Amino acid sequence: MNFRRNLLLVLLALTLTVPSVAQPLQPLQKMPVPNTAASIEVWSFLPGNYEAGEQAFAEAVASFNVKYPQVRVNITEMPYGTYFDQLRISLLAQSGADVVTMYGASQAYSYKDGLLPLETAIDPELLGSLRFVPENYSADGHLYALPTGTYGYALLANNDIFAQAGIDPNKGLATWDALLTTCRTLAQQGIEPISSGWRDGFLLETYIYMISSQLMSPKKLQDWVSYRIEMDDQLFVETLNYVVAMRDAGCFGGEASLGRNMFDDTINRYSTGKAAMVTISTVGGAGWASGGVPNSSGHLLPMVPTSPNPPMLDSGAEAGWAITKWSEHPEAALAFVSHMAEPATQAAFARLTNVPGNTQGSTIEIQSDLQRQLLEFYSIPANHTGFAVFPLPVLAVIERNAVPLMSGDMDVTRFLDAAQRAFRRFR
Repeated sequence: MNFRRNLLLVLLALTLTVPSVAQPLQPLQKMPVPNTAASIEVWSFLPGNYEAGEQAFAEAVASFNVKYPQVRVNITEMPYGTYFDQLRISLLAQSGADVVTMYGASQAYSYKDGLLPLETAIDPELLGSLRFVPENYSADGHLYALPTGTYGYALLANNDIFAQAGIDPNKGLATWDALLTTCRTLAQQGIEPISSGWRDGFLLETYIYMISSQLMSPKKLQDWVSYRIEMDDQLFVETLNYVVAMRDAGCFGGEASLGRNMFDDTINRYSTGKAAMVTISTVGGAGWASGGVPNSSGHLLPMVPTSPNPPMLDSGAEAGWAITKWSEHPEAALAFVSHMAEPATQAAFARLTNVPGNTQGSTIEIQSDLQRQLLEFYSIPANHTGFAVFPLPVLAVIERNAVPLMSGDMDVTRFLDAAQRAFRRFR
């Protein structure tokens, strides 16, 4: 299951208000960890999301204590439904954990009055070893969350269904036009091409991420991260038009999909053979989806014709680590956050969780050809994402209007007008 997307349900349900700060934000500076005893509290939703999550975190703390035996690390695991609610309360009270799991960019910016900017505190060599750092900066120029782990949106194809339809998936998913032709061919045979559900709105967000990333050159991505472009930009007009083109080609299965959710309906339909393809974002999610479809293969979403990029996928950091302003031991908290991002720690974490690290050349123990395919996709140098830059109020509008757009009751212009109004209110 893609916990990253599930957590947006919680994030979008919250209206965060934290005490305003009059003085300019002061980035955290590098500092040594004192030899005196210290204790730091860590809050995270991550341990319970992996089969061996508790073991992975226990090993990470143990290796941290080899370097810093004087620092006691207490990790509090919180479930999806309470994590951000508790974090909001903590920020309002300006007390609680020293270290928290946090997404970057605009989502971290929503919590900025409780977080320390990290850009000057992280060792440059460590920062340089990480991928997806630029898109995790917030619009104010600060890095509030140090990114770790890697996800990437790709397609799974049921090779048996493709064979029954007389389609070679490698050829049928090679180009954008081939994808649309494949969707029409499958739909004409009564087969749902891509397992789809729009009621919760998450699948529409997913395709907006996937296609807008294809359309973002490195400069365009930086413009988006810096909010020099907004939701009324031609980039998002093109993005939505491509999604509508997929809809019109029958890729999403028609009216029945309007009453289904992305979680967990799309995975369940694929794993029970009711659709030829499904969108996944993690190695674990691919394993779950393909559990009932052993003859599955991984594929990039074909590049849209106007993309300036080579073949790539929407891929970014799985999550990140942030330090709260009220931490009594910021030096120990900084040491722990840095430790969690170090290549060796991420590699050890990947060994137990099958989540590749957010480092160049990071891998996992290959257990199937499908995993090998996905890891090759994850390692494409051109990969990037604008996911975390989307403000939460904009995501709320996208989710609310997903069914109207996909049913044809709302056109692209009205859809983006609503998203732009939410964007302007956020600004």
